[in-house]
Amino acid sequence: MADKAKKKNGSFKYVLYIVIVLVATAIALTISLWGDKLNMVVDAFSKADWRYILIIIGIVLFSYGIDGFIIWVFCRLYTREYKLHQGVATSLVGQFYSDVTPGASGGQVMQVYTLKSQGIQVSNAASIMVMWFILYQTALIIFDVVAYSVEWNQIMAIKNIDIPMNDGGTLTLPLLPFIILGFLLNLSVIALLFIMSYSHKVHNFILHYVIGFFGRIHIIKNPDKTRENLRVQVENFKIELRRLQANIPVVILQIILFLALLFSRYCIPYFAGKALHGFGDSAAFDFGSMMEASFLSAFHQMVTGLIPIPGSAGVSELFYYYLFNNYFGNNEAVVSATQILWRTATFHVMLVVSGFVAALYRSRPKEAIHYANRQTFVDLQLQTYDERKRSSDTMYETHQISKKSLRIKLLEGSPFRPKQKPKSTGVTLNFDPPEQTPTNPMTETTVRSRIKIDPPKKPKREKRKKKKQEDSSWEVWDI
Repeated sequence: MADKAKKKNGSFKYVLYIVIVLVATAIALTISLWGDKLNMVVDAFSKADWRYILIIIGIVLFSYGIDGFIIWVFCRLYTREYKLHQGVATSLVGQFYSDVTPGASGGQVMQVYTLKSQGIQVSNAASIMVMWFILYQTALIIFDVVAYSVEWNQIMAIKNIDIPMNDGGTLTLPLLPFIILGFLLNLSVIALLFIMSYSHKVHNFILHYVIGFFGRIHIIKNPDKTRENLRVQVENFKIELRRLQANIPVVILQIILFLALLFSRYCIPYFAGKALHGFGDSAAFDFGSMMEASFLSAFHQMVTGLIPIPGSAGVSELFYYYLFNNYFGNNEAVVSATQILWRTATFHVMLVVSGFVAALYRSRPKEAIHYANRQTFVDLQLQTYDERKRSSDTMYETHQISKKSLRIKLLEGSPFRPKQKPKSTGVTLNFDPPEQTPTNPMTETTVRSRIKIDPPKKPKREKRKKKKQEDSSWEVWDI
């Protein structure tokens, strides 16, 4: 009875989330088309260049192809039977559950269950998604740092949010503090886990004092549960970071792919402007303008990431208007039209497509929808901790042995190879000139006095286990 009630409540919760997304989207669309902007937006779409709309669709599909390829690369570290189309399906399943859960909290755990249905062990699936998260956050921070360094003047010129008040006045909110806070949130996710992993003082201070303080002022409802979850996440971060250190070429490849993924999704506002003639009818392709749109989209992600609404519905459209107002020359009709095209291509269409995949895909998650939350993902990490730690330690130690063997092979025949002392053969000859005894022949006693015989040394036998580890370590790089 309790399971049925929990399942029923979970299903009702997700129906409520979808209703929130639809209502918030309708409100945002109404605001975008309010007044005279409706006719101007309709006119802009009637003159749209459909070639760029097709390019937008292609870029969106390409971005999910990149994400599927990233998942495929991770899975190939564990099995050679995993296919690329399975990675794309896993990406779409995760996207759907991320869009309909607050703070995108249900995406990763349902991807773990999808990988399980595709034949990946649950422990390996949990490792894959933790590694995915670590490298995604790393690429996101790199992109954000570049955006700040290049577009700082553009940030200062962003239009403030004006909220009408009952007394007829307006409340002005600058966007800069939200952007900075969003960047600090992205940075703290990785930085905090890294510091807590390697500093026991910081680890104990946060677990005991910081969480205890927030518990006393009732910001955290269950401090003990929060401590346990954070401890599990820190330990899992250490495990998967160690595994990544044993696969440096894979790490470099994945970060490049994640940067390409972010850029492909962030540059779409530029092509929306090209499709709706936001830069003029005869404007040529401008790579600098495309990069500027990508950096503004990065700021958009920083702001919307602060608000835990499913799919950032309503909030995403609002902040788009203020962030891209100066970019499109304060033309409200162009800003509203590009916002509708951008949001439709990146969210609404993909919500429908990913929903069909999540419902009809043969290897879709078999678990009930109420398991799609962050707590379930933490529980999975805890249940598979011992197995993943053993495999991570083995992979790291094997990698260290491989590095040593490779270093020895590279030094062979090198002019920089350190000189080694010749090994003793067990017989040392005395080259002192012999005494001249022409009349007496050399006796056996004289010969033995000139030859010193050392006891032979037993050759050291390498353990077979070490050699077996050395040979099997190269399987890590076979993707």
